[in-house]
Amino acid sequence: MSRDTAPPGGAAARVEQAEALAANGIGCFEWEPASGRFTLDDNGLAVFDLLPEEYNGQADDLGQRIPEDESARLTALVADIVAGRADSYSTYFRIRLRGGGTRWTHTQGQVVRHPAYGAVRVVGVLRDATQELSHSALRLLAESDRRRQEDAMREVAHALAEAMSVADVVDVLTGDQSMRRLGTQGVSLGVVEQGRIRLVAAVGTTNAQVKELQRARLAEPWPLNDAVRSGEPLFFTSLETFIDRYPRLARYVAGTRATAAAFLPLIAQGRAIGAMSMVYEGKRSFSAEDRTLLTAWSSAIAQSLQRAMLLDRSREIATGLQNVMLPRRIPDVPGGRIAVRYRTAREGIWIGGDWYDAVLLADRSVGLAIGDVQGHDTEAAAIMGQLRIAMTAYAREGHPCESVLAKASAFLAEMDAERFATCLYVHVAPATGTVRAANAGHLPPLVRHADGTVTWWEVAGGPPLGLPVEWGAAVYPHSRFRLRPGDTLVLYSDGLVERPGEDLDQGLARLAAVLSAGPADLDALADHLRDSLTERIDAEDDAALLMLQLDGSPDA
Repeated sequence: MSRDTAPPGGAAARVEQAEALAANGIGCFEWEPASGRFTLDDNGLAVFDLLPEEYNGQADDLGQRIPEDESARLTALVADIVAGRADSYSTYFRIRLRGGGTRWTHTQGQVVRHPAYGAVRVVGVLRDATQELSHSALRLLAESDRRRQEDAMREVAHALAEAMSVADVVDVLTGDQSMRRLGTQGVSLGVVEQGRIRLVAAVGTTNAQVKELQRARLAEPWPLNDAVRSGEPLFFTSLETFIDRYPRLARYVAGTRATAAAFLPLIAQGRAIGAMSMVYEGKRSFSAEDRTLLTAWSSAIAQSLQRAMLLDRSREIATGLQNVMLPRRIPDVPGGRIAVRYRTAREGIWIGGDWYDAVLLADRSVGLAIGDVQGHDTEAAAIMGQLRIAMTAYAREGHPCESVLAKASAFLAEMDAERFATCLYVHVAPATGTVRAANAGHLPPLVRHADGTVTWWEVAGGPPLGLPVEWGAAVYPHSRFRLRPGDTLVLYSDGLVERPGEDLDQGLARLAAVLSAGPADLDALADHLRDSLTERIDAEDDAALLMLQLDGSPDA
């Protein structure tokens, strides 16, 4: 055989390098970290499940296919290359497919540095490695995902355990952090009320559009209603199937990116008290583990929601009872304005004995009273109402402030309720600014002047109201003060200043500072005090505020 004679079929047997790579599903890439340019051949695009028109050649565009946890690990590899700590790498990572699933991918790269000016370029290959990895690895991944989902639901459930109202439950479930943890793009929540389901939350493009569900009858064919009536969760992974079952919702979901939804009944003590929906983008199926986990999680939500509904109802009853006991109307004062604020306790029993009243007297002066009956129960509230009415009657009869308190103390003692009460009674003549005040164990008043400075008034006083008759008649000396035009007199109960474990002086100093920094307008100032000093969700005491502001300016 001559030296230049080729073996039979030699040319045909040669396989091009590109063909070999394609035959094995291996893609090639070239990456420039400085510019972010990341060039992929057709095989590389196929590995990333990208069409040529979906990719513009930048590394950032690949982020849509890489889960966040995988992206963080790859970012660390990139940092090592850019910093010169590594010249090559080889790693496995997952890619998110357009259908919602994932595939394992292997990539290997080599750094090429320009000999003259050190510019970095990375060339490498990547391939589908799903079949290469064992079934146990995929199973471990699924278990890891499930543990991550369980942890996310546990964190949300922990936040729900601290919810004190339905509004708090809504805030937890619809917060960005909770939705991100749970991987959902839309949440809605409805509660059952008198044969209807009332929508209390709807977050997400699709959910927020369904206005017809704001208060729908349970008999109507809506998914939340069906979940409540059947007591069983509903799972959808096909938009067509969802529209076939609920054609009236077709116009709301048209053009949506939602790929799956779960509608969960919220069952507490064997009764459906509401339902919630979770809408997903990219999810294509609900595994048996998913369904079990969501069903169990909905039970925890139901317990939190039921507790919050009971707390809301208790708070509503307490507020209603308290409002009945407090004056229905505050009189108009010639030469001044009055503002009042009241807040029930937010923990424990919300019914308390704090009260206030203002009565316009025959000489166009005004009597102001604020007090606190011992205890936090319905009896305290009832005694408070009777005591307030009695004091109003004594004031209208024209008795001086020291006599009003003495008579009120005797009245409370004769009730034999074994309760005492603190009270501060102030008689103000707006025309002259003259003030007479008597105190029965209550906190001292303070005055905010027109320039924002604050003055405390030390009022002479006696013991709390209602002490036993055998102790002798209580005496309540009075003190005299003067208000200038534009001054604001502030009376308050201890719930506005006291905090557990804190010295009372700290609370009083805080009140003075907040009052001094507040706006000049009376109503705005009252709101400022209430919002600044009663914002704590763990407040165990109710709080009352009564303010009188004289007309005019200091120059008047």
